[in-house]
Amino acid sequence: MGRSTPWLVAAVCALVGSGLWAYRSGLPVRASDETARELVREAWTSGRRVALEGRQLVRISGTQEPVETHVLASPDGSMRVEYRSEPLKGVTVWEDERRTYRFNPKHQRLTVARRRTSPEDMERQEKQLLENYSARIVGRDSIADRRATVVELRSKSRPSRVKRLWIDRENSVVLGSEDLEGNTMLRSTRFTEVEYLSADRLPDPDEFRPSEELVRKYGSARFGDTSARFEPKELSRLVGFEVREPEALPAGFTFQGAYQMPCLCKGRHQAARLEYSDGLLTVSLFQAGYPGCDAATRPPSVKRSRAAYGYSKGGVYYLAVGDVSRGELEKMVLSAANASGRP
Repeated sequence: MGRSTPWLVAAVCALVGSGLWAYRSGLPVRASDETARELVREAWTSGRRVALEGRQLVRISGTQEPVETHVLASPDGSMRVEYRSEPLKGVTVWEDERRTYRFNPKHQRLTVARRRTSPEDMERQEKQLLENYSARIVGRDSIADRRATVVELRSKSRPSRVKRLWIDRENSVVLGSEDLEGNTMLRSTRFTEVEYLSADRLPDPDEFRPSEELVRKYGSARFGDTSARFEPKELSRLVGFEVREPEALPAGFTFQGAYQMPCLCKGRHQAARLEYSDGLLTVSLFQAGYPGCDAATRPPSVKRSRAAYGYSKGGVYYLAVGDVSRGELEKMVLSAANASGRP
């Protein structure tokens, strides 16, 4: 699965400091439901502005061992995540108020993009979340020696799909999350150690950016994951092959945008990444088909992973990675590969 690492990084990174969209509603709900919504809202707002340092374990169904990460966060929302075990060992992600940097030492590539989260994006995600999920408090627990309230978010269209959040009872930091499909755990992230940093121990802003030496040696912003959002037809002209939209989407998911990104092969050409979300969960559909690219003829194996599905057709390699079942990812990929007009 090594050759797919540049693409899997983007998906796995979302596990750390999960994107908990604000859960607000003017609709009348039961008191317990309203309390659960308020807890998630606090996790997304004030909880993401807590300075901390800690270790997390990220587990994805189908992989034998969890991925260990080291996390550093500041009060302005900046974050640094270092992956310390295979298959992502050495990968580092920095995110400050303006940019996101990803470094993959195995491919000797550093990519740079502007942060894409905007008020409009958050408003759209909030609306989707309210339409697609219900929330309730299901218990209390302890994680990394911290007291947490457990909130369950359940999909209205697929009741078997559940996301559980462990939210620190004192400062609203998300200490853990778990995605379930029925009794099957799809993925989870959990702090094993966490320390909240006082005002006199706040990280220096430079800790959320790669060093100048690293930028000089490996920087490839020009070939990196760009911040510009495109429609698939526009993106097709830029990447040099036809980008296909899937005709089958998981219930509640809608198209969020299409972006350029480095190809998984060692070439300097670009690939495409299409993003889909239901307001809480996300799926990324990657496509590589630049003339002469070997991604379609020598694709990475993702057969063991329940969080990914890969397929080649017509000189294009498709890889779906995300928060839904492997069966749904397969339908999504095949509907794109076999979309009208594909030979």
